[in-house]
Amino acid sequence: MANDSKSLKTIFKNTAWCLRLIYRSNKVLFTGVFIFGIFVSVVPFFQNRVFSQLIDSLVYGQTYWITTFFLFIGIMALNSTFFYLQSQLNRVLDIQLQAHLRKLFIGKVTTLDYQHLEGKDTSNLISKVDEEFGWRIRQTLSDANSIFTSLLSLLTVSIILLPKFPFLWLIIFLSQVPQYFFQKHWVQKDWQIHEKNSDKTKLMWDLNYQLRQKFYISELRINNAIKYLFKKFSDNFDFFAISRTTLRIQQTPTEFGLITFSTLINAFCLYTLISSTHSGLITIGLFTFYFQSITQTGNFFRGLVFSSVSVTENSYHIGNFKKVLNLKNLIKSGSKLVPRPHPPKIEFINVSFKYPNSSHYVYRHLNLTINPQEEIAIVGQNGAGKSTLIKLLCHFYEPSSGKILINGIDLRQLKLENWYHQLSFLAQEFNSFYNLTLRENIFLGRPQKINNQKIMAALKQADATFIKRYPRNLDTPMSQRYGGEEPSWGQAQKIAIARVFYRNSPIIVLDEPTASIDAISESKIFSRLYKTIKNKTLIIVSHRFSTVRNAQRIIVINHGQIIEQGTHRQLLALKGLYARSFHLQAKGYTQE
Repeated sequence: MANDSKSLKTIFKNTAWCLRLIYRSNKVLFTGVFIFGIFVSVVPFFQNRVFSQLIDSLVYGQTYWITTFFLFIGIMALNSTFFYLQSQLNRVLDIQLQAHLRKLFIGKVTTLDYQHLEGKDTSNLISKVDEEFGWRIRQTLSDANSIFTSLLSLLTVSIILLPKFPFLWLIIFLSQVPQYFFQKHWVQKDWQIHEKNSDKTKLMWDLNYQLRQKFYISELRINNAIKYLFKKFSDNFDFFAISRTTLRIQQTPTEFGLITFSTLINAFCLYTLISSTHSGLITIGLFTFYFQSITQTGNFFRGLVFSSVSVTENSYHIGNFKKVLNLKNLIKSGSKLVPRPHPPKIEFINVSFKYPNSSHYVYRHLNLTINPQEEIAIVGQNGAGKSTLIKLLCHFYEPSSGKILINGIDLRQLKLENWYHQLSFLAQEFNSFYNLTLRENIFLGRPQKINNQKIMAALKQADATFIKRYPRNLDTPMSQRYGGEEPSWGQAQKIAIARVFYRNSPIIVLDEPTASIDAISESKIFSRLYKTIKNKTLIIVSHRFSTVRNAQRIIVINHGQIIEQGTHRQLLALKGLYARSFHLQAKGYTQE
C-alpha cells in the first residue's frame, strides 16, 4: 500500500513537472489548448440535447423543428470550429515543444562533466532519454488534455444522468475502475522489462547505428561479419518482442473478460432506456439524448482510464529526463584566473587517482613538474595511464588525492573557462566535423576569431597540401553527403592538427597526434612544430618514437609510475624500457 502511494505520488510529481515544463515553453498556446478543451468538452452535450429536441419536434409534429434544425447546425458548426482551433493550437505547440525539448536536452548534455559522459550509468541514462523523452512529454500533454476534457465531460454528463438515472451512472463508473488497475499493472510490468534490460536496449540501438554507417559497413562486408552483428541485433530485438508478446498473451484473458463485462453493462443501460421510453417516462428524443450520453460516458471513462495509464507509463520516462536535467557537475569551476607567466608551471604533487566506481588506482603518489616552455613527451605501453594523465591535466577528472598546481595555484581553484583558454588540445579520438566546411573545421579551434589567412597558415603547418585539390577551397564541405570532398582518416587528422595550430594557446597537448598520418607528413609536421612553437609548452603522448625523440624531456610511464625520464639519448643509454621499446620498433622498420 505504501509503495502504491509512493508510486502515485511520483507519477503526480513527474506529470506536474512535465506540464510546468510545457507551460514555460509557450504559455499562450498551452493555455489556449486547455481553454478550447473546455468548449470541446461541453458543447457536444448541447448539440445532443438540441438534436433530441429536433427528433421530438419531427416525431410529435411540432412546428418549431426548422428553428431547432438551424440551431443544431449552428451548434455543430461551433463545435467543429472549437475542435479545429484546439487541434491547430496543439499542432503548433507540438512543433515548438519539439524544438524547445531538443535544445534543452542537448544544451544540458553539452555542459556535463567528461566523467558523466564517460560513465556507464549516465551514458545509459542519456541513451534511454534520447530515444524517447520528446514524444513521451508531448504524449503527456495530450494525455493531460484528454484527462481534463474527460473530467469536464463526465461532470456535464453527471448533471444530465444523475437526476434521472443515478444507478446507470454509478454502474458505468464502477465498470471502468477494474480497467484502470488492469492497465496500470501491465504498464508496470512492461517498464520492469525496459529497466532490467537497459544494457540490451543500448546495445540494440548502437548496433542499429553501426549497421547503417559506411565506415562500419565496409569493414564488416569485407570480413563477412555483417551476418554476425545482424544476428546480435536481431536477437536483442527479438528478446524485447518476445517479452512484450508474452505480456500481451498473459493479459488477454483478463482483458477479454473486462470487454465482455463492459458490453453487458452497455446492454443493460440500453434495456433500461428502452423500458423507460416504452413506459412513457422519456420521449424518443430524450431516449437518443440519454443513450448518447451513456455511450459517451463509457467512452469518457475509458478515455480517462487509458490516458491515466498512459500518464503512468510516460511518468517513468519523464523521471529519467528529470534525472538528466538534474545531473550536477562533479567538476566545479573555481574563481581564480591562471596567474602569469603564460605558459604556466605545472606540478603534479603526490597525485593518486582511480576512476569512479573502480578499486584500481591508475596513479599512486605521482610527482611530476612541467616547466614553462618545456617540450615534454609521454610514452608507455597501452594502459600505462598516459591518456589519464592528460584527462587530469585538462581537469576532466580530479585527483583522488594530492593536487595539481598551476603556477602554484590548485587547479581546482581556477576558473575552468580561463584554464581551457590556456590549452590547445587534440584528443586521441579526434573529431572530424564532416557536416561542416573546411573553414569551419579549422576555426572551431577558436570560433571567436575567424581569420582566413591564419586558417591557411595552420593548414600549411599541418602539411594539409591535399586541400589544393578542393575546388571550393575553404568552403568545401568535409563529406560527399553534403556535396563536398571525402578526406581520408589521415587527412582528417591533419585537419584536426591544423585546428590545434589555429587555436594557438600557450599549452599544446597532443594525444597520439599522428597515429593515422604517414611518416613523411609526420616528419614535416613536427619539424615545423618544433620550429614555430616559441614561448609555448608542448606535451605529446605517443607510441611512435619518431614523434617523441626530439622532445626536450621524455617521460616513461609504466603501471601508473614514472620509471624513466630524460632525453632520447639519455634514455637509450639507460637501456631500460624505453630503449627496449625503441629498438623493437626500429627493428620492425629495418627488417627485410
